[in-house]
Formats: sequence, structure tokens, C-alpha cells
Amino acid sequence: GGGKALGGAKALGAHDSDFDVDGGGVLAAMGFAGIPITVSVSFVVFIAWFLSVVSAQPLHEALGGMMPSWLLSSGLGLACFGAGTVTAGFAVRPLRPVFVARRAPGREALMGRVCTISSGSVTAKTGHATFEDGGAGVILNVVCAKPNELKRGQPALILAYDAERRVYEVEPVDWLLPEEMEQLQDPARAAALARVKARG
Repeated sequence: GGGKALGGAKALGAHDSDFDVDGGGVLAAMGFAGIPITVSVSFVVFIAWFLSVVSAQPLHEALGGMMPSWLLSSGLGLACFGAGTVTAGFAVRPLRPVFVARRAPGREALMGRVCTISSGSVTAKTGHATFEDGGAGVILNVVCAKPNELKRGQPALILAYDAERRVYEVEPVDWLLPEEMEQLQDPARAAALARVKARG
């Protein structure tokens, strides 16, 4: 799949148009936390329906002569719903990672981070790069005010964000001194380094 555009287009979550069960309450304790309501309900309904189909005839044959049919049906419906809810709670748990919404990192969080150039070159007016965020990746519009030899596949340091042009200012990682390269291992120190170099 394609990446999420940051600085140009909207970053999308995993299930923006759905609601899921929050981290507290009885339903969450039963295993529905983090699962969209529509998916949870579908599992409960299907399992309850299946249990009622397979158990209705044997139950009526066994107890039909001792209890009214409406009472048997009502009791069976409640029992199947309860069993379906408990069973669905276990069934949906392996699906939870699928519905985790991945959010694109904020602009400030990218300062001092290293991206990978995806365009043929980067000029003072245009360029593209990708930033690995653990998901599909983030697509960035980047520029470099100084003459450079950045090209596809090379790393670049993100220095600042130009809100007016909606682009990130970058420079080649090769321009860093050895002691500056060490600062990239610490996000806080890397961000401070980016601010200093952006002012320079």
C-alpha cells in the first residue's frame, strides 16, 4: 500500500469511520477492547445464531413434553446469546492488532530524524522523501536550500518545517560531523541539533 502524506495530505487511521470498545468496562474485560463495535456484534450474532441452530431441535425433543415451547425458545435464546458473547470475546482477541490505528508522527517529532530521499534529486524548490514510522511509511515534501548531491535512496536529516510552503527542510547526513552523528541516536539531542543547524 501507499504511504501517508504528511505536510500535504491527511494521514489516515485504521478505522476512522468505526467505533471500538474502550479499555474499561465489562465488554473490554471479556476481550472486546480495541475491536470495532460492528465486528464485535457480528461475531456475537453469528456464534449465537449457530448455537441456536444446532441446539434447538435436540432441546425441544428432550424437554418439549415438560415445558412450553415459548419458554424453551426464550431460554435457549438467552443462553445462546450469553455463550455467543463469551465465545466471541475469545475469538476476536487475535484480531486486535489489525485494528490498531497508526498515527503519523507530528511535525515537531520529525525534527532531527533521518528520512530517505525518494525523488531523483532535492532542490531548493522540490523533492520527496519517506520516513519509516513502523507502518506504511510517511511521504514528505522536502527541499534543500544549499547545493547538494542528494538522490534516491540516500539519507537526509530533517531540520525544520516550512508551514507556508508545506515542505520540510533537509540536508545530507554526510554533512554532519562524527560527534553530530552520535547525537542522532537520542531523539531529544537530534532535535536540538536540527534546530541549531536550521538557524545556521
